Amino acid sequence: TGELYQCAVKKGSCQPIPLPGGSGEKSGWQGTGAPDRACGSGLSRTCDGNQYLSGICYLFKGHLEQPKEMTPGFEKCLKGNVDLVFLFDGSGSMNPDQFKAIKDFMIEVMEKLGNSTIRFAAVQFSLNVKTEFDFNDYERNRNPRELLRKVVHMTSLTHTFKAINYVANQVFTPERGAREDVTRVMIIITDGDPTDSGNVNAAKEKNIVRYIIGIGNNFHRNESQAFLARFASEPTSQFVKVLDSFEKLKGLFSELQAKIYAIEGTGAPHSLCPPLCPMVCLSLPLQERVVLGAVGADDWAGGLIELRGSQAPETFIGSPSASEQIKDAYLGMLPPAPRASQPAPASPICGVGRGGHFCKDPSPGTEMRLPLGWGTGIGSYFGSVLCSVDVDGDGDTDVLLVGAPLGVSLGALGNPLGRFGAAITALADLNGDGWADVAVGAPLESAEHGAVYIYNGHQRELNTHYSQPPRATKVRDGG
Repeated sequence: TGELYQCAVKKGSCQPIPLPGGSGEKSGWQGTGAPDRACGSGLSRTCDGNQYLSGICYLFKGHLEQPKEMTPGFEKCLKGNVDLVFLFDGSGSMNPDQFKAIKDFMIEVMEKLGNSTIRFAAVQFSLNVKTEFDFNDYERNRNPRELLRKVVHMTSLTHTFKAINYVANQVFTPERGAREDVTRVMIIITDGDPTDSGNVNAAKEKNIVRYIIGIGNNFHRNESQAFLARFASEPTSQFVKVLDSFEKLKGLFSELQAKIYAIEGTGAPHSLCPPLCPMVCLSLPLQERVVLGAVGADDWAGGLIELRGSQAPETFIGSPSASEQIKDAYLGMLPPAPRASQPAPASPICGVGRGGHFCKDPSPGTEMRLPLGWGTGIGSYFGSVLCSVDVDGDGDTDVLLVGAPLGVSLGALGNPLGRFGAAITALADLNGDGWADVAVGAPLESAEHGAVYIYNGHQRELNTHYSQPPRATKVRDGG
């Protein structure tokens, strides 16, 4: 489950720190760089057969007893009910195999979620709209293959607005078996732009959570993707999914399951984090605020959770872009904490391990996002390690160092796998010139014995050539 220890360096001994009992399993403890807090990324619990993962932090006030416990992004296991309607496209723009792929996807979802509290209905739309089966039918016969066996492909136009309003007004009703006081979900599956016009106000008024899945080449254009967003709930980045082929429906179930379970467990459509949202809690104390990295948020695009005291609600700061470039980016992977002797930095810096990083101006009422840079080497893990350096000691950050440990262009020659930049830390003035220095680790150099490069500071900058590369093979035990 993981433990924290307090160690006396001179005595060479360590004692475990007693922590309050919490729900779930805690693991993955990490230091934060700030002496008064420790965080773990693996607070897990099981809700209705689904595994949830978030983070936990402990804040210590002057001593190591009775710390304050913080669980950002945590969602309790609350049993909820969901009525879900598949609204699927039956227009003539898709061939029989593509239409069958949609039916197979719906069958897979219903079969794998058959033991949950979810009730299903299915509606096909084209020029006209038809209820293939409603909630009453599903209660009488929970075999999705039988329920969809007689579905006939309509092969006409794509009246999407008409279909959404039909579902809101004609399917989510007591006569059709819809329940009161449940979460209503509509999953819209389409392969093209609508051939009608209108709005989705009826669905909004009934608080229907709307996911839309756009399939095929019609959605390569930004205009088409923006049009899809008109049908979806907000934030649209979490409720719109674009697939370039019908075959990819086969791999969509796990993602959809996580989203549905998040709704079923909380009864609210706008959760900060999905079920798998571990916190990389390398937190930043910013003027009585704490910023935590939420690398698993938004399908692992990542983000930040900002805490302002025990009474204030959590604020989620998402990725600056919903583009393909930012997906699976691990935003918030490594915010650099200041040293105890330094003031807190003016803004959090958020690592992105798969491409780049950005920072957010933390001034009250400000939502400006500041892009800082993108890596140029594929797979270099640019942004996975960050270090802010105050070279001249005036309390302001002079240099931001960004590690790319899987790149191959730096470090000693002959060590392409040395992982130069896997660890970076600011040091005191080692050579007595009045400027702070920096150490950069390369743990797999020298036949995996490791090396540490020392770079000297100079006039609010760092020398680009290291002054000495101490290697593990040349360091004696204890010195």
